[in-house]
Amino acid sequence: MSPTKNTMLLAIIAAVVIVAVVAIALLTMQPGGSSQPTTTPTATPSPPPTTTSVPSRLSGALTGGGSTFVAPQMFTWSKTFYQVTGGKIQVNYQSIGSGAGAAQFLEKKLDFGASDVPMPRDKYQQAAGRFVQFPVIIGSIVLVYNLPEIAYSKTGMYLNLTSEVISLIYMGEIRQWCDPRIKALNPGLADKLPCRDIVAVHRSDGSGTTAAFTLYLSRAYPAWNQTVGWGYTVNWPADEKAKGTGAKGNEGVAQAVLQTPYSIGYVEFAYWAKNRGKYDQVGGVAFVRNDNDGKYYFPTAENVAMGAAAGLERYTRRYGAPPAPDADWNPVSIEFANPPRGYPIVSFVYVFLWKDYAAEGYGDAATKAALLKEFFKWVLTEGQRQENVVEGYIPLPSEVAKIGLEALNLVKP
Repeated sequence: MSPTKNTMLLAIIAAVVIVAVVAIALLTMQPGGSSQPTTTPTATPSPPPTTTSVPSRLSGALTGGGSTFVAPQMFTWSKTFYQVTGGKIQVNYQSIGSGAGAAQFLEKKLDFGASDVPMPRDKYQQAAGRFVQFPVIIGSIVLVYNLPEIAYSKTGMYLNLTSEVISLIYMGEIRQWCDPRIKALNPGLADKLPCRDIVAVHRSDGSGTTAAFTLYLSRAYPAWNQTVGWGYTVNWPADEKAKGTGAKGNEGVAQAVLQTPYSIGYVEFAYWAKNRGKYDQVGGVAFVRNDNDGKYYFPTAENVAMGAAAGLERYTRRYGAPPAPDADWNPVSIEFANPPRGYPIVSFVYVFLWKDYAAEGYGDAATKAALLKEFFKWVLTEGQRQENVVEGYIPLPSEVAKIGLEALNLVKP
């Protein structure tokens, strides 16, 4: 590896960790089912969003859509940017799922798309060279559950889970909460785990959260990769063998778990954080073991940053510098999954922009391109400041944000 690539790697890793440690004051936590915190893990509240004016002679509206994973963050960015531009630029974001976001972007129904995984390789080939994709934020996927007998409010403990147990639940092989394999991971809760059927909640729509979640399982547990695989949509064996059920969007999965006793589901951390009081009354959120280092991790900012840094390190060691903004980013997503250390279910969120909006047939293309460049320049700079980042997300390291800024230079004004 060249000295330049080594320098970039060190800068990326250091930036990820420093951003997270400075951003949020974290509690020290122990693995679930043993010695656990007696209060719900919290983060230091962020100050109000900055209202510094953004010099702009532009005005207008943009429409984007896709990832429900990033929706809480995108809504906050859009609202704050509207304020700092004095109401001149309005960004309307549709939380429709990553699959729909990618599809509708390619169909020219959206000005920009957003996804928790890069553009799928088959679709990337269809539009290669005409669009750019780049990360805008880092998030984590957490396992939330509704188990009244062992709710955090009663026990002061959260469950421990592993990639194998998670996979076997969604494969319909582990069907009850009192299964010996779950008990073995949770000695402090073993005598309280009820012999009730597990309701495995998953996404019913094309989902980047599903893609990132199933990619993690594919990387961490070979049997999952051999039988289910990964993607925006998959066939869930639990639907036929056990009590699997689908819900639309991160919002839908989060609510389904809250409302369904003995259920489990996967959502972006922010959806748990927003409702942590309610979850703690009926269940909780899991510690997940990183099978590479054998440690259980709670999805704190520090642990997510550790996982992200380890994933970036592994990618750079194998491939060198991060891809160009108009290249295929799927190798990054793959190396990000199941990182060598830290919280193991992490994901970038990617944005898709056309290089030439006029050539793609958009009306008033020059204005639209200028608005997009101004919004995402702010997202990649001021938008990464901790006061503009929603709890549950991690700001980009500066070297990764720089790739997005370079991508904006490829968008014709």
